[in-house]
Amino acid sequence: MRRVHSDAPTHSGKPSRRRVPAWLFRLGLAAGMLLATGAQADSVESMAGNWSSLTLSGDFGDFSPRLQEFRWFLMNQTRLRDDNPDAWRLSEDLLRFQLGYDLNSYASVWLGYVNEWHHSLGKAAFQESRPYAALQFDFPIAGFKAQVRTRIEQRINRVTGNVGVRLRQALKLRLPLEFIDPKLSLYLGDEVFGYLNTNTFGPTGFSENRAMAGFGLKLTRRLSVDLGYLGQTIQKISGDVTLTHNVYANVSYRF
Repeated sequence: MRRVHSDAPTHSGKPSRRRVPAWLFRLGLAAGMLLATGAQADSVESMAGNWSSLTLSGDFGDFSPRLQEFRWFLMNQTRLRDDNPDAWRLSEDLLRFQLGYDLNSYASVWLGYVNEWHHSLGKAAFQESRPYAALQFDFPIAGFKAQVRTRIEQRINRVTGNVGVRLRQALKLRLPLEFIDPKLSLYLGDEVFGYLNTNTFGPTGFSENRAMAGFGLKLTRRLSVDLGYLGQTIQKISGDVTLTHNVYANVSYRF
């Protein structure tokens, strides 16, 4: 079975035959720390939320054996917030598609596009286009299945035309809990965001952090579920910070 690369932590597949050098692992951590340097908050607003997603992934090997290294990934995600005094509300809906190519046993490159619907409280709704490119590494380290990803993307407000160029550095670790159940795993992750230009989405430099933890359950060879916590910290241009405590749920099916 070939290992599947995706934007979510991997659940199965043969271990990589090559181990990534320690400097590469430390590079991902260092990039995140550099982006986070200097973040300050004038005031903090805290709320609860929910992120629920469905992801589908596969490769093009069914069309031709020569296309086995080309991957595809499709995700739809809805995000809810309780910042409305009356009831929870839909704040965002994302549809994302990406194509990838395996450079070797642990490295892959991806090109993708996100269409996002924003429903801000007390403001007019708008749509956002988000093309991006990413470099991703999947490898074993100290009993974990690690994933390090660097993504650069353009956020384009389709109403105003404003563009925000954003760098994202992510690190995810998954630990199989075979002593409990071979199908069960624990995952931990963090992603740091920073804008490279002046824009209306967020401040130049550090703008957001997402920390996550939870459990994964592999129901079948192709179907798996993640359930856990995702803490989202957003630094606004004004200096204020929004902290959202989200229940995170993802259903993943691999073709």
